[in-house]
Amino acid sequence: MILKGLKRNAIKKSVEAYLGEREARSQNVSNLKTLAVLIDATQSINIVSLLKLANELGVKSEELKVIGYKEDQKEIIDDKDAAYYNDKSFGVNGAIKSKSLQDFVDKDFDVLINFYEKNTVELNYVAAASKAKFKVGFAEVDNRINDLIIGASTNDTNLFISELKKYLKILQII
Repeated sequence: MILKGLKRNAIKKSVEAYLGEREARSQNVSNLKTLAVLIDATQSINIVSLLKLANELGVKSEELKVIGYKEDQKEIIDDKDAAYYNDKSFGVNGAIKSKSLQDFVDKDFDVLINFYEKNTVELNYVAAASKAKFKVGFAEVDNRINDLIIGASTNDTNLFISELKKYLKILQII
């Protein structure tokens, strides 16, 4: 328990450090080609709707990467549609141990959609550490993480998709 608390504190400090050096970068995205989606895999999220979203944004399915956080999972098994991580993907010092998670964070996606509403340290860490050019998320999450905040819920994916498309067109990203 003490070790888990130390790990969470280290992750929180890392989130604050990433947010301190962060700047909004929408001007760097001229054409949406790669899309990443970070999900809370403990919630029931339809991966097919995320594929639909990528299709509507003009992103090829092979250019879509979905990664999810599974709390309290002993063993993480990736499936064909998404990769997953858990508490054990982080070291005691808060650094990422999982290669697939590190690859996700290091990839320079055009847009990262933080598709979660619960303020979870592990999700916030990946969202803040990501090298994505433009980040989109929900109002319930720390607003320093995202460049664009959409006032919808994860339950209403159609509203989220329509609002996302509207604002990405306004910003001339799609």
